[in-house]
Amino acid sequence: MATVADYRVQPAPHAVVPIDATFVWRSDLIDYTRHDAYADLVSAAGWSRKMAALAGYASRFALLAAKRVVHYEMIPTEYRNGRSLRDRLGFIGVAARNALGFVRKAPRRTDAATNPAIGQLDTQGIAVLTMPLARVTQLMALAEPYFERLAARRGGTAAGRAFEESRSTTDRTSSPDLFALIETIFDESGLSIAAADYLGRPARLIDVNPQINDRSDSFWRDIFGDLRGRTLPKTAYYHRDASGGDLKVIIYCSDVGPTNGPFSYAVGSNNMVISRIDDLLCEANDHNGLAATDLAARRRFAALPAKLRQKGSFGNDLPDDQPESARIVGSTWQIVSPKGSIVAFDTKGIHRGGMVEEGERRVITCVLG
Repeated sequence: MATVADYRVQPAPHAVVPIDATFVWRSDLIDYTRHDAYADLVSAAGWSRKMAALAGYASRFALLAAKRVVHYEMIPTEYRNGRSLRDRLGFIGVAARNALGFVRKAPRRTDAATNPAIGQLDTQGIAVLTMPLARVTQLMALAEPYFERLAARRGGTAAGRAFEESRSTTDRTSSPDLFALIETIFDESGLSIAAADYLGRPARLIDVNPQINDRSDSFWRDIFGDLRGRTLPKTAYYHRDASGGDLKVIIYCSDVGPTNGPFSYAVGSNNMVISRIDDLLCEANDHNGLAATDLAARRRFAALPAKLRQKGSFGNDLPDDQPESARIVGSTWQIVSPKGSIVAFDTKGIHRGGMVEEGERRVITCVLG
């Protein structure tokens, strides 16, 4: 069995300038009344459209608030997606315990010297490890059937493929061997302890999602499709997840170079200052589908009151000449790394998945909640 010492922890590049607590989120970070893709839509929004947009927003906000009360991301996938009576009762039981505050706390640890992932998560919001070759071989063999089934499914939908069509989801009940191996890797690498230390509670593997991307996936580029000749902003696709605060882990199952869609993270952006209410308002728009950049979504978003015009997926809208854009770009760590690399990060930090320009990228994404 491997130990923490067998998992190499990668440092961030020296050129990266981490974001710190001086980076403060503002509800008016992006002035949509002057934004070239939104200004006309804001001024054209009549009262009927404003009331309809507000009503739709309120209903989704209520659903989001309920999810936050039960800590939805901490409920295992087999309970969230299951249809049997056992699964539904399991969902109710876990949700009730979470809502009542029966979440066991994990004490803060001080062994960062022997477990570097602890320090990296705390200061950077991200930790990158490389697993030993024996574990890489074992994981690739076990994951291969999942990737092959996903590849066959993806084959018929290359044109205009949505993001979710590039990934599959499995759970502990249907894939016990895969779950067990990934949990072993997280335990022996020290990542489980580091995650518990960061979250302040025992961290459990919630879901496992094999994912394949290649050049035919164009969701990253396909923004503002009705506006011709518009170039991608430097912060395109940068976002904060619409989640209750958890850790996501990406396991590279193929070598990922600069053109293979490397994951990028704004180092230290987990330390960005944002109020809880603004965080929820951003999440609500992402849940509403109003973070999208197509004309219909922009029209509905533009009809909201100014305070509600905030997105977790804000990078597509952030102008290049704004100071925050330069800070995000300057703090970016693009994770170019070999097969078997493990990227663990705070989903509330600013990040983006890479767009594949050459070859194919295979990863397994997981949630530790």
